[in-house]
Amino acid sequence: MAENIAHGSGLVQNRVVKRPRPVKSCLECRRRKLKCDRLMPCTQCQKSQRQCRYVAEGEAGNLSDASDAEIPDRAPKRNFAPSDYEGSLSEAYSQSAGATVLEDYGLRIERLERALLERNLPLPEGSSGGRSQRPVASAVTMRGLTVKGGSRTRFFGPSSARVLVNLFDEAKEFMFSRGDPGDILHQFLLIRKIHKAVQEEHRKATSPIAVYVDSMTPIQKRMADVLPTRAVCDHLVQIYMERSELLYRVLHIPSFMSQYRQYWEGNQQPDYFLPQLLSVLCIGYRFIGADKGQVPNDRDGIHMPTACALVKTWLNSLRGKQLVEFSSLQTEVLSLMAQRILNSQNHETWQHLGLLVRMAMTMGLHRDPSEFSHEILPFWAEQRRKLWATILELDIHMSIQCNLPSCVREGDFTCRPPRNLNDEELHPNMIELPPPKPIEIDTDSRIQVFAANTLTTRFKVVDLVNRIDSLQDYQQILDVGNELERALEDVRYVVPRRHLSDTNETHRHWMTRITLDMNCRRPLLALYRPFALSSADAPQQIMTGYLKSCMILLSYLEEVDPTAPGYPHTWPTYHLILRRDIMHASFGVCYYMKHIQSSTVNTQEVDSSGFNSGPVPIGVACIAASNNSVLLSLPRLRATVEKVIHTMIRRISEMGTDIKDLVSLTIVFHTYQGETHEPKKEVKKALQRIVDAGLQSMHISQEDMASMTVSTFILILIQALTWK
Repeated sequence: MAENIAHGSGLVQNRVVKRPRPVKSCLECRRRKLKCDRLMPCTQCQKSQRQCRYVAEGEAGNLSDASDAEIPDRAPKRNFAPSDYEGSLSEAYSQSAGATVLEDYGLRIERLERALLERNLPLPEGSSGGRSQRPVASAVTMRGLTVKGGSRTRFFGPSSARVLVNLFDEAKEFMFSRGDPGDILHQFLLIRKIHKAVQEEHRKATSPIAVYVDSMTPIQKRMADVLPTRAVCDHLVQIYMERSELLYRVLHIPSFMSQYRQYWEGNQQPDYFLPQLLSVLCIGYRFIGADKGQVPNDRDGIHMPTACALVKTWLNSLRGKQLVEFSSLQTEVLSLMAQRILNSQNHETWQHLGLLVRMAMTMGLHRDPSEFSHEILPFWAEQRRKLWATILELDIHMSIQCNLPSCVREGDFTCRPPRNLNDEELHPNMIELPPPKPIEIDTDSRIQVFAANTLTTRFKVVDLVNRIDSLQDYQQILDVGNELERALEDVRYVVPRRHLSDTNETHRHWMTRITLDMNCRRPLLALYRPFALSSADAPQQIMTGYLKSCMILLSYLEEVDPTAPGYPHTWPTYHLILRRDIMHASFGVCYYMKHIQSSTVNTQEVDSSGFNSGPVPIGVACIAASNNSVLLSLPRLRATVEKVIHTMIRRISEMGTDIKDLVSLTIVFHTYQGETHEPKKEVKKALQRIVDAGLQSMHISQEDMASMTVSTFILILIQALTWK
């Protein structure tokens, strides 16, 4: 009996009630009963290449009874002790209470650490409140602000060349010191004169003709007076329809073309027709060449500044009910697109776009037409969906370009994507819409329909990039990046590469594929750029994905045959649409070249798959990204950027204010290309090529320009460009 009593007392004393505690191990390590180091991703998941995921707070499975191992639920055993041994029972429960208090303090400390993280405060040294390292992007390489006169400021984000230069200390020091030697300083002065002169020429070229803008003649008469001949209009309208009315759907093509034919036959058209036609001509003309539409007496086109100013005058004259007409909103969108091509200041376009978004919302375009009790005809419902999708595309694009928040965010709209249909299948008197075609079938709306299905993911990119300081780990970045990568895979399936005999069909097929690819690759670059170019602990997926996307973007034109008849028009279209993206991608490639050259780590230590089991230096991560594919090898990186610089020098007279960016990229590339031990000599030769190209475009010798003042040089430059 005594033995039984003693045995029962031992059971009570050995039983300790443990309070459930939060599980810190990842799900895979818990399932496999492995030791987890609680990183993101953890070492065990990296070795086995599994997806590492943790249970969120409050989610089922977040609490564990005694350990991180999963234990099936079962009824607790009850141990009964005789009442004579209440003292032993009291002692056991006092030990249990002590353990509970300690665990309670531990939970409080963890909650405190989590609150500190949410408030962007550093954790106390030695604490381990987070499961993974918090993403850190250098502020110097994330944003910049120019201040002039004490009160005039302008914000620049991580995609600006002014900010990207901060990644290259040696090249930046060279630029600020003007190269020190007298001959290089002389080159900088010559380039400064060229830049000032081209800026002044660009300002005058983008000024409207006063005789049309300031005239008291009715606005419809003035717009008709600036129209070119019928043959020129036919050509420019066709170019617009083929190259712009793909992603940015604004017009119902059959309706517009019917009005267009009737106008030339002398029939009276609605007041909104001429403003829309002028905007269409301006957009189409710039696809022919980067310097088109800026010469007052151009018989082959239209003077874009004057046409845009007249359209703006007409829009400003609208009053009352005219402001909520669907045709007025169409004209506003076309006017914005024409101004965006003409004006290189993206911030002004971003401001104008905010007003345009609110105008569309006041007309109810952000809500799907099926939600309203007043029935909207199927034709107009579909046109509203197309125009709203176009406005969202412009909003995302300009937000990424300016590194500023979007005007519309996820959840602000319910309007469904348009259907994959040809415009000829839609007419105003139709009773219901035909069923949509599969996405593999090419239609007038195919590109926009595909892009509309990725809007949610791309809005996530804009949101993440603009609140990057509040991110707690890389998981959100990786998840959204994976979604964009899957969308890019869909592009390769929907529009595979083909070799067509018809030149026009080949060009259209290439434009369709590049437009769809760039629509997802541009936000992917914006998402990865802050971490790939400044964070020492960025996951290898980000490092490799960013370099790969940069090289794909810079290689788009390699798919087109230079001897093809349409290549002279394809080449300027590519540089017109992707000019800024090409510059940003080139700086990104140079960043990888810099770290690959400076890294002394043996590349054989890097896993051939591109993934390593733990944190690695940024040089090793860049080497792993370069070793991921032959297309990302160091010689190919050099050749690609060198080709970009050569092309930009050829276009120096068309680039206007981009000469500063060209000089910065040239200095950065030749400083870190690694093929010579004397980079300053290479920089000097490259700067001389820029000077020679600028002088050749203006037919002025270097000696004559050196002796001229800036004002005299500007006058000669304007005359030379006018003669061209």
